[in-house]
Parts: sequence; structure tokens; C-alpha cells
Amino acid sequence: MRVKHKLLKEYPLQGRKTLIIGTFNPDVACNDAEFFYGRAKNFFWRLLPEVFGKESLKGDVQKQKEFLMQHDIELSDLILSVEMSEKDICSYGDDKLKEVIEWNTPNILKTLSKGKTKEVYFTRKSFDKNVQNIRDEIYKIKEFCDKNGIKFGFLPTPSRFYSEKKLQEWRSAFN
Repeated sequence: MRVKHKLLKEYPLQGRKTLIIGTFNPDVACNDAEFFYGRAKNFFWRLLPEVFGKESLKGDVQKQKEFLMQHDIELSDLILSVEMSEKDICSYGDDKLKEVIEWNTPNILKTLSKGKTKEVYFTRKSFDKNVQNIRDEIYKIKEFCDKNGIKFGFLPTPSRFYSEKKLQEWRSAFN
């Protein structure tokens, strides 16, 4: 079954100072996220505001959007659409994203080539054999950034749990 991204048409890349890239936000009934990183077990909206000395914005989409504008940050994902089996449709593991139909990499590179973006972060640090395709795509973006003087960093995934160690790694990456 072909699954498209839930948010990218509504929130196209603009070319802000900071770009944070995730993997995929499926447009399926079991995904109740209203915005990027909006699932219950994702702590992005606690981590990112804390990096800037702010309180958690988890669950408040309007304040999340205001925060992004205030800090000149935009969000995107690496995958536009993927082929998934019915049984995996509600699984949010990146290891289920093997049969990518359409990557967002060309759109990301086009936006980066405009020269407005100064730093790019990807919300994943490790790549096992199950996500080699994701690694290959993100390294195309990293290579572009390296060649064009754009800071590139890997952030620990905001999924699954929050920890002080994770927060410190995020703070170190942004400073």
C-alpha cells in the first residue's frame, strides 16, 4: 500500500536559518499527529524548546509554529511516500521504511541551494542495515552542506523517551 507524507504539502520548505529533518510522517488513520513530531511518544517539543531555555510545547501546535518562526527554524522529512504492508501501516519504526517510492531529498537540496539555511540537523544518529537507504539519502544532504559551508549535525532521536543526556546532546549540537 502506498502511503504519502501527511504534512509536507501543507508545510513546504521556505529556506529558514535552521532546518531540522526527520524521516516520515504517514498520512494514515492511526497517525493522530497534527504537526511534525506530534506523536505521543515523541519528545521533540520538549527537547527543542529546552535547548532555547523555554518550557515544553508538547501538544500546542499553534505555539510550536510560533516558536519555529521566532527562532527561524523549519521542519521537513526525508520521505514523501513509501510502500508499506497493511500490517506495518501503524508501525512508526524507521526499519519499516524500506520501500521508499519518493524521497524529499531533491526538494531539500533545492532549498539549501538558495543560501538562506545556515544549519541542518537530522533527528537520528545511528544507521543499522535496516535503514541503509535512509543513511544514503541523509549523507547526500550532509555532503551538500559540507561543500557549501552549512553546519550539519546529527541529533539523538526525540522518539521513545526523554533524558537529560539526550537534552545535553541536543544543546551541544545547537551551540
